[in-house]
Amino acid sequence: MKYRIDFAYNGKNFYGYAKQVGQPTVQETVERALSIIFDEDITIRASGRTDKGVHAIGQVATFVSEKEKDLGKLKKSLNSLLGDDIYILSIEIVPDDFDARFSAKKKRYFYEIIIGDRNPFENDFAIFEKNINFDKIVEICGVFVGKHCFKNFCSKEEDEDNFVREIYEITPKIFNERELKITFVGNGFMRYQIRKIVGTILEYQKGKITKEEILNYLNKEERDIISYTAEPQGLYLDKVFY
Repeated sequence: MKYRIDFAYNGKNFYGYAKQVGQPTVQETVERALSIIFDEDITIRASGRTDKGVHAIGQVATFVSEKEKDLGKLKKSLNSLLGDDIYILSIEIVPDDFDARFSAKKKRYFYEIIIGDRNPFENDFAIFEKNINFDKIVEICGVFVGKHCFKNFCSKEEDEDNFVREIYEITPKIFNERELKITFVGNGFMRYQIRKIVGTILEYQKGKITKEEILNYLNKEERDIISYTAEPQGLYLDKVFY
């Protein structure tokens, strides 16, 4: 049978989601706990990977086992083994053809940006900008909305879809005069794609790059990856839609 788990994690102490030899990762931590509970080797398949330092509020993964467990007890047992940085939100049985990655219709991420002085209590959960020009941020966000080839806004070396992704919306909002939240909704995002877009947005509103230059990076046929990349700790995987 196939189990679906929805879970959240603080990415601060992990070297990203995907397993890496000799490094603590979200995937390895969850798989180890499941393997103890089920007394067999368990491999999970997630909706996608997150980088080192990136957080998740609504990550989704599946795993397969012939052993049937009480879902309430399974959730409790998992959370008791996972420690403070990962929390299982829900567990359910899903059809065999459900795929955490390929069954997804869209994903929502957001970036937390604190306007003003750096606060040590927020260092691991946001990035900081002394000042922002909100009108310029709103203006340039629209450039990235729609279906584009993002080969110059990601670090992925090859892509079966020729680096084409569709972003349905990018919505910047300010809360409490000091918190800028930029929300992204799209059919999928490649490694560093959102981080490079946010880095470019922030440099644009400072006057470090022009709109024409950004459009040139989007329209270039040759590979010429933009250098701007926002720090990871402000990025959150918010929700996966199926």
